[in-house]
Amino acid sequence: KEFSVGDLFDVKSGNFHATNELDKGAVPLISCGDACNGMVDYFNIPKKERYRRSITVAYNGQPLTTKFHPYEFGAKDDIAVLVPRHPMTDAVLLHIAALLNRMQWRYSYGRKCFKAKLQDVILRLPVTESESIDEEFSTKIFERALKRAINGTGRSIENLFAE
Repeated sequence: KEFSVGDLFDVKSGNFHATNELDKGAVPLISCGDACNGMVDYFNIPKKERYRRSITVAYNGQPLTTKFHPYEFGAKDDIAVLVPRHPMTDAVLLHIAALLNRMQWRYSYGRKCFKAKLQDVILRLPVTESESIDEEFSTKIFERALKRAINGTGRSIENLFAE
């Protein structure tokens, strides 16, 4: 079934622009980078500006670079934070992150994916007979992908989810 990102998530832009305005602390700050799951460093992030169990999507760098963060984090203003509108399992969130990463080719420096565009991106997800996301299917795909990654038979998690 087709869902827009905005159907499934509250799309928020990150809160912080310059890291020199933040004090060092214990909360990871996530940016648009690919290395280290996008983490810049650890800072003192106010509780009201922290997220957990959410997906980040790059506006800059390689647009649509997508990461899942099960831990508490803060977000720079060069990323979107996708906060699930309804509870989702980690497997579903990872599945969605992989689907978004497979769409990176559609965006570039000259064709960025900002908040308004991101909300309308279409995701095709398996559903149950009751039209809800099929969590069991996403879990099975994730388990299979994890086994292939551990065995070294896959190059990237996105490709493992696709097969």
